[in-house]
Amino acid sequence: MVSTTSVSAAVTAQATNEVALALDAETRNQEIVSSLRGFLKHQTERVALYKEFNDAFKEYMAKRMTQEEYATICRIVTEGFVELSVEILALEAYLAGTNNNNTTNTISASSATSSSTTSSSEPLPRTRSLINSPEHAQLIREVQLLEKQKLALTVQGQKWAMEKEAQGIQDQKDQEAEQQLDRVVDKEQEESEVSSKPSTPQLKLSVAEWQSKMDQNRDR
Repeated sequence: MVSTTSVSAAVTAQATNEVALALDAETRNQEIVSSLRGFLKHQTERVALYKEFNDAFKEYMAKRMTQEEYATICRIVTEGFVELSVEILALEAYLAGTNNNNTTNTISASSATSSSTTSSSEPLPRTRSLINSPEHAQLIREVQLLEKQKLALTVQGQKWAMEKEAQGIQDQKDQEAEQQLDRVVDKEQEESEVSSKPSTPQLKLSVAEWQSKMDQNRDR
């Protein structure tokens, strides 16, 4: 026969391993609103990072920023995107009511103090609140996927712009080279035409011969 003490000890051990506090409706709604506000804050920070990224690219394309400076900003922006993604993933897991080994989902202070099953002297690991709002977690997941696609398209667009500019510079160089060749060919043709024209023979007459021809013309 299993004693009451043994059952109590087993229940306590299980509670120590993972505590899930069921929230009342009002507290749950407050937690959801707080989480969504945190997500909105992260999105605002993400917009600011995009602006910094795009502004740096425009400055680089306008030759007002060196390649080293642009690379530094790209590194800072990338680190910012990664940090935001980690925090947003934590919010998503918290709203879904699931454990995430890479994040710590802690319960609110009001929920912790109202619970009679936890001990204030021994904080329990893996403590989480059962928000259980998969519809909000799914919305965050969809936004995350769209943001991932947007970032990929932004980077691809910048690559195409760089390639287009490089191609434009090369085309301009090719056009200038062709014009230079045309000028060389035109000059060569002009020189050939001048050299191919028949030259007018120049007659050299002595004074006596010239006087004789003048007399002949007068006699006529």
